Amino acid sequence: MRNDLAALMPVLEGFSSRTSTSDGRAAERGPVPFANAVPAEPAEPLAEELRPVHDLRDTLLRRRSTMHYGDGPVRTDVVLSHLREALEQDRADWGMDAEAGELEAFVFAFRGEGAPPGVYRVTAGDCSHLAGPDEVGPPENLVLQREFAAAAGIVAVYANLDRADTWAGSHGYRVCAVRAAMATYDFHLRCQAAGLVGSLFGGLIPSAVRGLVHSDGVTRHPLLATTYARP
Repeated sequence: MRNDLAALMPVLEGFSSRTSTSDGRAAERGPVPFANAVPAEPAEPLAEELRPVHDLRDTLLRRRSTMHYGDGPVRTDVVLSHLREALEQDRADWGMDAEAGELEAFVFAFRGEGAPPGVYRVTAGDCSHLAGPDEVGPPENLVLQREFAAAAGIVAVYANLDRADTWAGSHGYRVCAVRAAMATYDFHLRCQAAGLVGSLFGGLIPSAVRGLVHSDGVTRHPLLATTYARP
């Protein structure tokens, strides 16, 4: 890590530019759709598993560091519900889906119940099952830190950098990164409040799932990820 802040200032100043670096025609393009997606149903809002066990203060006070997750399964439909609520909150707070593109999240459910394992796509308005576990392969192939592969699942948040750049250049990317961080932490804290655990990380290996999520690194680009599991 560097402590020479002067060397980093040009990088930070570069992110303030609102001049688009592309052709400005992002509205004519878009992420590749999922032709074989199967609609998935998140848990009902009144489901017992969605009720917080702890408030925010107790959630933060109870946090501990460990390299081990519990082996028990996590209800996938509950995970989908927490995630959709976080993305709905992003849409309500920022109101920028039309200008800078909506956030997408992909759930890689390894040990679950209540819904089939595999890959799910979640947005503020849609939820679908994309692929089974055999198409994902070993969880170890998805992460740089192998301990994260022992979680019940991984959630990765993606953004449309093409739309963000057309809207506001480098500043558009900066806003997308902030939105992704807020949504990921929102989901993470909802899970912790419900008695689950997890770790936020930036070490998802995009190439391991590029084909599954149709990620071209521009119209659909990963920004942040988190695990979820039983304690």
